[in-house]
Amino acid sequence: MKKIIFILLILCTRLVDAQTFAVGHISVNCKDDARSGGYSIAGAIQLPGAGRDIGVEIYYPATSAGTSTPVAIGQFPVIVFGHGFVMTYDNYDNIYNDLASRGYIVALPRTEGGFSPNHLDFGADLAFLATKIQQFDTITTPSSLLMFNGKVIPKAAIGGHSMGGGCSFIGAENNTHIACLFNMAAATSNTSGVSSIDGAALVSVPTLMLSGQRDCVADTNVQNSHYANLAAANKFQVILKDLTHCDFGNGSSATCTFGQTTSGCANTISNTIATARYLNFLVPFLNSELKNDCAEGDRFMDSINANSSTLVGKKIEGAIGCRHVDIEPLLPQQAWLSVYPNPATHFLMLSFVSQTADTSYDAFVSDATGRVVFQKKLVLNTAGQQLMKIDISTLAKGTYLLTMNSAQQHATLPFQKE
Repeated sequence: MKKIIFILLILCTRLVDAQTFAVGHISVNCKDDARSGGYSIAGAIQLPGAGRDIGVEIYYPATSAGTSTPVAIGQFPVIVFGHGFVMTYDNYDNIYNDLASRGYIVALPRTEGGFSPNHLDFGADLAFLATKIQQFDTITTPSSLLMFNGKVIPKAAIGGHSMGGGCSFIGAENNTHIACLFNMAAATSNTSGVSSIDGAALVSVPTLMLSGQRDCVADTNVQNSHYANLAAANKFQVILKDLTHCDFGNGSSATCTFGQTTSGCANTISNTIATARYLNFLVPFLNSELKNDCAEGDRFMDSINANSSTLVGKKIEGAIGCRHVDIEPLLPQQAWLSVYPNPATHFLMLSFVSQTADTSYDAFVSDATGRVVFQKKLVLNTAGQQLMKIDISTLAKGTYLLTMNSAQQHATLPFQKE
């Protein structure tokens, strides 16, 4: 019976991928008071401030497709993605449209797009935006961004391709505002002595590196150097069959194609096949780290551990997900947490036992689509029996999952709202 309940919980959580959203789009000019230079988008929404211009294209889950359409109902984490050398943000529409449709707010800076990019500035732009876009949850000026209020989960990832991939290591250095890092065919970045390989040694968040078997621009030596230096306890690299450097994207960049052709590489598979191969790993990784979906973490681990004809190389250190032990030992961990009444109408009571004093718990309520509809952090000073009250009066009727996490404890329980 316990195994059946556990399987039902996993199936319910996996529904996150079944939900798709229309994709909205806005252009925003941010300001970093601490720096100068940058790039400004003509006609974009202008944030107040002075200093460096960071023009950014933002794609998000929306009520309908289009420009400045309302943000969809729910709360969504942030992904900041950096472009490759002399490439543009729209060379990655296969990535940002897919991720936005899955419930992510995807921000793509347009800075450092010329032939003499400053990698230090680009990495700093990625880090700046990871924090700034999270602040859209409570932003009041300009009014055109009020539609994001209450819609942004305070979790973010930094990622990128090629130059943007190398700069993602720089942006993730000692960064306490991000939950994870990912990159695709990361190139070595070393402007003014600032090295992405050295920067990897200062990255401690879970990291996924996606590499191509036929990449002759940022080859295996480049990828291995970054991976070896990563300080993250949970880090992964997958080498995907037949992918070249430019297959990470939509294939529209003539600059990238010319560059890899002169290096002796050419595409051998379609963009559709290439995209499916890397999203098979990227999506569950992000779902696990940004949406607290441990079942998706298990799906990621299953994929990376599988003997697949499309996976020609891999490195695995650590693990993500909830299946770190056998099923039977995992189930009793639910016993420390109970919820009542169930079904509930206006309020849900959480009764649980804290193992230690001076600890904190993160509580998340997600609906049947996997969207987080409530979240709260609880900081405790004492150990022992605890009681927490959640107002669910605004939730629609249906089945929900409550997840409670601390450094020592984890549980996911279903409840019914009437």
